[in-house]
Amino acid sequence: MIRHIWFDVEGTLTPRKPDFDAAYDAFRYRVYAEVTGRPVSDGLKREFDRLYERHATTSAVFTSLGKPSGFWQEHYETLDLSGLYDRDERVPATLEWLRRTVPISCFTNLSQRGIDSSLAFIGARREWFTYVLSGDDVPERKPAVAGFHEMVRRSELPPEEMMYVGDRVNVDILPAKAVGMQTCLVWGASKEATHHFDSIEGLLTLFTVSAAQASGR
Repeated sequence: MIRHIWFDVEGTLTPRKPDFDAAYDAFRYRVYAEVTGRPVSDGLKREFDRLYERHATTSAVFTSLGKPSGFWQEHYETLDLSGLYDRDERVPATLEWLRRTVPISCFTNLSQRGIDSSLAFIGARREWFTYVLSGDDVPERKPAVAGFHEMVRRSELPPEEMMYVGDRVNVDILPAKAVGMQTCLVWGASKEATHHFDSIEGLLTLFTVSAAQASGR
């Protein structure tokens, strides 16, 4: 049984265009170069990539260098990402359907301002969500589990009756599993997730099947 769905936002509700990764990498290498006081080079990129592999998120890389938790998000949200996202009408349509069936909320590493920007881009309304939890609202950003425990606390449900939906295994799926939540990976596939779909509208099948079972069909 799923009694509350929590969504990641960036990358999950905002599917990315193919050129997103190149633009994203160029920007974080540039910020890393500024922080370390060195020019961007192949060696610096490899160094950053090793840190990223170790820490799992860009935010955690900069935190490991002594920067505050919100440092990377403040920089990241200065980028105009609208040209790097795909406007997929299935996203708001799926959210609109789900919210009439089960409570939905979101928890993301974005700031509240970043959440508002992303929701406006996809055509979703903040009031659709029971809770809107940002990375600034918890002690540590994902993949730390503090935010996942906060989701359980706010939902006032056993974690196994909640589901977290994200687009990254290490950042979204594994920490949600660690606190006992059901999980769903979208825009990809992984055996680590309870469910996985290649589009967000796949979520609807979980509830249409349940409704059919309940009615005896």
